[in-house]
Amino acid sequence: MIRGNPGTVLGSGMPFAEYRKTGNILSRRQQATGRFPGLYFMADEAALVVRDCQWVVIEKLLFRDCWPTATYLDNCQNVIIRDISFEGGTFAIATTGNDTRHILVEECSWVQDLSGRGREDLKNIREDGHPDPSPPPADTLLWKMTDWNRVHGARQDGFPVDVAKDARGLDGDFFRAWNIAGHVVIRKNVVIDAFNGVHFFSDGATAAENGCSRNVLVEKNWFVRVRDNAVEPETFAWNWTVRHNRFVDCYVPFSFELESSGYFYLYGNLGWNRYRPGPEGDTHVNGQLFKFGERHEAVGPHYVFNNTWILDIPIVKRRRFSNFRHFNNAIAYRSASGKRIPEPRSVFGNDSESYDDPRLSLDEAVAFEGSRFTKRWTELAIYFDGDWIDHPMFPDGLRAQGYPIGAHASGERLHFHDAGVGSPEGLRLRSPRPAKSAEIELPDGRKRFIDSKKHLVGAWQNTGPLALDTAPFAAHWND
Repeated sequence: MIRGNPGTVLGSGMPFAEYRKTGNILSRRQQATGRFPGLYFMADEAALVVRDCQWVVIEKLLFRDCWPTATYLDNCQNVIIRDISFEGGTFAIATTGNDTRHILVEECSWVQDLSGRGREDLKNIREDGHPDPSPPPADTLLWKMTDWNRVHGARQDGFPVDVAKDARGLDGDFFRAWNIAGHVVIRKNVVIDAFNGVHFFSDGATAAENGCSRNVLVEKNWFVRVRDNAVEPETFAWNWTVRHNRFVDCYVPFSFELESSGYFYLYGNLGWNRYRPGPEGDTHVNGQLFKFGERHEAVGPHYVFNNTWILDIPIVKRRRFSNFRHFNNAIAYRSASGKRIPEPRSVFGNDSESYDDPRLSLDEAVAFEGSRFTKRWTELAIYFDGDWIDHPMFPDGLRAQGYPIGAHASGERLHFHDAGVGSPEGLRLRSPRPAKSAEIELPDGRKRFIDSKKHLVGAWQNTGPLALDTAPFAAHWND
């Protein structure tokens, strides 16, 4: 067991303002080798490295300004990281190794950018159950003052590393995994003013062979002002449950640029997207709920159901995804003041009215989908039904554009108890309606069911957020 005494702080003593140039120089060196610029290659330079270990508990520590990494796990099994405060740094927790598995991260916090009110919001969440609902301070470095490309831009896109102006040291994650086996539970954590939240990366060719990024549960976390992606399985992932989380002003809550994946369960989540990030001229300020890639192979279904969102961003802006089943979600389009938006952003991208020519080849269709969500729902097994989406184009206008939305969908006005930012109980519906019945398949063939006689549309049910057992593997940590 590794446990900190009261007042123990592990760190460099170097705030980001002092490390910023160093991070940019190191990223430029990586760029010079032909690789994507960043500090990923040196993530093992950590304040705490745990290598080739089993049955380890790390708890009650404060890591402050650890550049680039606070905690690094390599080829470890059965590790608990609990009640840790992370402040600053590029990576709070980094993990690697095909045999790294059974990791529990719970009741930790990470405020990556300390220039704003992250510490205050953390205190409010822990004590009051919600962050400050007012707009974030205009001088918050990562969320408002720094162009996205200064953190994650690439030379081929016209943004090579600028040592004087970039902020590459912020291009990191709360939990980063490189080709780990999985069996990971991430719960009851708070991530604020960070670039990314939970990010698993797998090499596509080896993931299926080695069984990487499998069996992951992300539940009961807060993600507040995440500048890029809150939850991002990349390339390959299998059997993920993401439930009962709160997302406040995340640029992309779910990034699914996956080559192959299956058996995803996203339910009971609440989210608000009211305040846009970035300085004037930033081209990465209008995010989307789901980010997809150009091609995707489904090795199982992906269920997105019974979530509640207040948005001012598209559900899907572009591209395609296979075996995607979206049902019984409650979504309202509202302005920062909480009022209905007369002409909100398109649900499926700016070019959603464009015709889908069935004669197009796959390459031609993919290129055409660069400005809207695919319309080839039958071919890709995409399904939207039973959703209650308060948007003037939903569902009839989108049906007229060629999106075959199901007959149980509704575009009527949604009324919440309190639509204020970050108030979970406030997203209860004043006049809830029955959910559409549905069958949900687990990887072993067992079934879970949504019953129209018992369940309601949206995350909130009569007794609390929707509860289903879709992650039996997590019982490893409950015995």
